[in-house]
Amino acid sequence: MTGSFRVQLVNMGTRGAAFQAKLRSLHEYHRLLSNQMPAPSGSDIANTIKYFSQTLLTVLKDVPCSPLEIIKDPSLDQVRMASYPNLEYQNLYNALTMLLDVASNIQNGLSLFGKALLQCLGCILPFLDKDLIDNLPYLTASSISVLPASLHQDIINYLCYYILPFTITRQSDEDQECHACQSISAVIMLVFQYSNNPAHHCQLLESLMRLKHNVVKDLLCVIAYGTSGSRASAAKLLFYYWPAFDPNLFDRKGLLCKFTNNLVPFVCQRESCPNAGNAEAVKVCYDHCISILYAVDSPPPLYLCIECANEIHRDHPDLLFGDILHPMQQVSMICENKNCRSTDKSAISICFSNECASYNGNHPIRYCTQCHNNRHNSRRGVDHVFHRSLPNNAQMDAEMQAYLVEAVISLLREAKPLNLDFGKDFCNDAKNNSTNGAQDMLTLDDRQLLGRYGIWLLVGRCKPTADTPPEILGRLLSMLFHWFHVTAYSYDGQVESTLEKLKQDHVCGWLKDVCDSHYKEFIDCLLPHPPEFSRVGGHWDTLASRTSHLKEGLQRLICLIPYEIITQKIYDTVMPHYMEAVTNDVPEKELMELKIVLSKILDPEMSPLGFDAKAMYNFVIIRFEKTTAKVQEQALHWLQNLTKLEILIPLVQLFNMFGDGVRIMKHGMQAELNKDKESRSSGTKQAKEKELPLPRRSSISPVVEDDSANTSAISDDEAPISRHTEFSSDAEHNLTCCILMLDILLKQMELQEIEQHTGIYTNVSESICRLLKCMVTAAKVGLGNHICSSKECGYCEASVMWHQLSTKLVQYLAPLNPVRPPDAPLPEIIDDEKIARKSPPESDKENKIRDRDVSLSMAPLPIPLGPLGLLYYQIN
Repeated sequence: MTGSFRVQLVNMGTRGAAFQAKLRSLHEYHRLLSNQMPAPSGSDIANTIKYFSQTLLTVLKDVPCSPLEIIKDPSLDQVRMASYPNLEYQNLYNALTMLLDVASNIQNGLSLFGKALLQCLGCILPFLDKDLIDNLPYLTASSISVLPASLHQDIINYLCYYILPFTITRQSDEDQECHACQSISAVIMLVFQYSNNPAHHCQLLESLMRLKHNVVKDLLCVIAYGTSGSRASAAKLLFYYWPAFDPNLFDRKGLLCKFTNNLVPFVCQRESCPNAGNAEAVKVCYDHCISILYAVDSPPPLYLCIECANEIHRDHPDLLFGDILHPMQQVSMICENKNCRSTDKSAISICFSNECASYNGNHPIRYCTQCHNNRHNSRRGVDHVFHRSLPNNAQMDAEMQAYLVEAVISLLREAKPLNLDFGKDFCNDAKNNSTNGAQDMLTLDDRQLLGRYGIWLLVGRCKPTADTPPEILGRLLSMLFHWFHVTAYSYDGQVESTLEKLKQDHVCGWLKDVCDSHYKEFIDCLLPHPPEFSRVGGHWDTLASRTSHLKEGLQRLICLIPYEIITQKIYDTVMPHYMEAVTNDVPEKELMELKIVLSKILDPEMSPLGFDAKAMYNFVIIRFEKTTAKVQEQALHWLQNLTKLEILIPLVQLFNMFGDGVRIMKHGMQAELNKDKESRSSGTKQAKEKELPLPRRSSISPVVEDDSANTSAISDDEAPISRHTEFSSDAEHNLTCCILMLDILLKQMELQEIEQHTGIYTNVSESICRLLKCMVTAAKVGLGNHICSSKECGYCEASVMWHQLSTKLVQYLAPLNPVRPPDAPLPEIIDDEKIARKSPPESDKENKIRDRDVSLSMAPLPIPLGPLGLLYYQIN
């Protein structure tokens, strides 16, 4: 064993022992977490960390190969690690990680601790194995949450110049992105959230765009899943840097504000630089020995100004220096190639390679379509890192497509309703975030305008095709409807005019195209119980009752009406589902909560729909034309609920509807269908001769609404109201419908203050008499072959109720003191009826009458009269 080798072994052993001793002291600083005394200061910890930085640089100086060159190739990791002495690099990394956990407990010297920590993280990079290298960018970025704002620029510099260029450029074994590259979205979110300086955001993003393809995917991920502050910055920079995908969609001049006004240039790192602190670095040297020689305390590589680079090059003529890409001075909307000969100079790409940047003063350069194809094709520019305009949704991969959809939803969700106690929420958020060194400073106006970015992405990049999955389209539509609702009552002034212009110019056209091409999906999102994937935004994001869900759904419908999106066809399709949901889901005690919103929609004079009374109630009218008694009964429950809410329904419409319904009961569905068939055949012949439209044939079925109780976002104290009936025959259903009709008429006449005791010669009286006459024969009240199956027969009780309601109607109209009162009824019974109807014993007759009186006065009727019961009897 030679003497020099023996000395080397002794030195290595001594270094290893000292390294372990310092590691133990570094681990002891973790006692800050338990507040043990005496607490170490930041300067004490910084001195210990500086020892490791100097030790690592000393070890690195003796390494013959260039670790910065081979670190980019994961297959050479074993060769790289074999070049270093066996020290506990992984334990040092773990100790630094633990110190970040206790940094918030450091009372003084936090800035010194932060500087030493960042320096050590830069020095330890070449000594880490694969897994730790992948974690280093996120660890460095996470320090921004605990270190003071004065060190934020240092954190950005270490990320952009010492960490990211040697970590995210590594490729995995299968030529896929490494884990460090996949963590970039988290790095962006941390920096955007905890740094309030837009210059830091721009510096980080430009550095990433220089090193990595498809940075837009990471930016969309931040917009989709990031915090509110990071989402706002990411959305602005997405439209600031990336070339416009649709120049007609928005005015980029309003977006081209200067984000880099506060940008601090990265200066020369040579210790003996004659212009130290002032000369901007323009060259980089990757030789680790030269770097450590001229910058003792800085990790490699060495960044130099032009003067220092020339001086070092004279001493070491074999060294190669790389160019540093300068920040973008401005964002151009046209091609920056000085030799561009294209007729369309709109910029569609931006290149960050040194070769292309050399044509633009070493700044990133923007190209039009022709210049981009000339610079980047199969023969040249294959290795260039360039970024094109955001592609259409259909051209994206599945992961990026999901990010885009969620980004649109997140941006539209940023808009807040004006009735929200925003100040309280803001104070709570600021209080929670202030402990972590960041505050969400978005004002309500900013949140309202932030939805513009979501609209631009939606209209410009989410154009639906025939292959668009219903899940994606449903989520986008539902969130867009919520955005319409939230922004319907925006502030006066610039914010409102901007949003309204956006709706009129772009969003309404997009919605109408979707309605034409995907009508079913469009309707599904407007229903009170939409598909599970469409339940996003607004009331679907909260724990709300069924009544609240219906109320908010109707409000969304109202907010879409002024833009002519809700047509007569859509209205007639959607409203029956809402009316049935109100009937089934809303408890009677909560029904009045829907009065205002339903009054807005169904007021013939003040409704924003612009329909006349007949068109407004057309969805009810068609349910009395050639339909079964079950369909009519369902529609009558809707009218009963509207009457309970004191919504005035024109009597003319009621008489027409009820007349059509009773006519079907009287003649029967089959007769009407035969008659309709004959008229249709004759109408077909006439239509062929005169080219007239064919008569309509009704095929309406009862509305079946899905139960929303299986939705996790719904909480109710009461279960949905069940409306089962024991009646099964047509006659029984017809009788139920007749009772409901009379019940609704009585209450509507009172609501509309129809004058009482006006006689039988008014239009209302004639219509009522005609209706009652038809009901007697249609429902066969007392004229059928009914046989009671029990003592308490529901059909008999319903017949009595019909007679009582008819009597009330007649009393309402009949004069109090007629000139010629009607004759008193004869008490005698005709002999033929005596023979045909044998009277029961007097005792049974009295019991039967007594039982019937008790059942009418106390027991509920076993017929489906709705949550109102009998309106007239409840009121009177």
